[in-house]
Amino acid sequence: MTMELSRWIEQQSRLSAELMERAISATHLQRVRAQFGQTIVPAPGSVLASPSLADWNPEPDYFFHWLRDSAIVMRAVAELAAHAPDEPERRRWIRHFEDFVGFSLRLARLDGRDFESPIEWTDPEFRKFLRPLDDMRALTGDALLGEPRFNPDGSFDILRWSRPQYDGPALRALACLKFLATGGRANADIEALLRLDLDFIVRHAGETCIGPWEEADENTHHYYVAAVQLGALVHGRAAMDAPAEAAETRLRAVLERHWSSEHAVYAAIWPFTGQGRADLVDSAILLGVLDADLPDGPHSVSDPRVWQTLAGLEDVFSREFPINRGRAAPALGRSRGDRYFGGGAWYVTTLAAAALWYRRASRDGDARHIGRGDAFMATVRDFTPADGHLAEQVDRASGMPASARDLTWSYAAFVSTAYLRDQAIRLTGARR
Repeated sequence: MTMELSRWIEQQSRLSAELMERAISATHLQRVRAQFGQTIVPAPGSVLASPSLADWNPEPDYFFHWLRDSAIVMRAVAELAAHAPDEPERRRWIRHFEDFVGFSLRLARLDGRDFESPIEWTDPEFRKFLRPLDDMRALTGDALLGEPRFNPDGSFDILRWSRPQYDGPALRALACLKFLATGGRANADIEALLRLDLDFIVRHAGETCIGPWEEADENTHHYYVAAVQLGALVHGRAAMDAPAEAAETRLRAVLERHWSSEHAVYAAIWPFTGQGRADLVDSAILLGVLDADLPDGPHSVSDPRVWQTLAGLEDVFSREFPINRGRAAPALGRSRGDRYFGGGAWYVTTLAAAALWYRRASRDGDARHIGRGDAFMATVRDFTPADGHLAEQVDRASGMPASARDLTWSYAAFVSTAYLRDQAIRLTGARR
């Protein structure tokens, strides 16, 4: 560890919290999608995946409230509330969380049976991007909870996307559980949302769906989805109205199928779609282990197979990405075959590697693990612009920002990773 790196992490963590907050309840912003006849003003409690306005030319349009991204952001908000330096700041973060809970409950009460087709006010050239009317009118009950995203004003997303996605309710439950575990006050709304999401997980534990990278042709079994579902059930046992042992057992069995004994890595997708080790590994595994935060055993940081998988990812991206030549810790992408916006290195995946090493240090009491986490943080620092703004990814050859600007998930990941580092230093007695 170096004082220089520690100071940078502290500074970047503060800035990341500030930039992340700009995407929460961004009621001062307005998004006009004239081709679809939409003018959208975010509601209190909504979380923008990115507040940047873009139309896929060349940046993606992320002006949506994603269940996955918003829940991960709220987990960071819970941490910020718990570690706030004074009472006014603590109350501000708590208000954000409670607004998010209220907004989430309003989304859960939407009913697609009342939906009116927007085709008449949609530009004819863009009607091909609209969802079928039958799909929209089927959005009620569990079909609604399997939606990946909504407009941040609380209305339906009318555009074609990869559906259904079952990690959102699990991550939202984990965010609520984190809020309560770190001293947040329970109220009727939080308890209602938590029950809603945990019950959904029990009904859909281990089922096929679209994964965290939202590839349309991958409606299958995803390690990430099963891991966060299991994490929510394990951490949420005390909040359950009835035991969920059968669902937990099913999820553990599903997760075990993802282990390739031949290649000694966890595969992100089952049945396997790759032929070799380099094709099976995917950074979604790291995110699944990190977000599930299981206390011990398989699929936790105590699982040696997780570290074999991380080693496999390091091997792949050290070879595949020119930016990683000579690096002590490589910047990690999603998978070798990824070509989304060039398939570069993602901040959230590289931060996940650092975070897992810090969590391992806290669990093992071994300060040496902090050094490996710091190697990944040094890589993140090297690809962070001087102004501290974090995009979705960086180009694999040039290291320049790519895809969405100001990805809110990137900021949340940095905040949470910095907290895990602080915890590891405190628990191991390491010097900063």
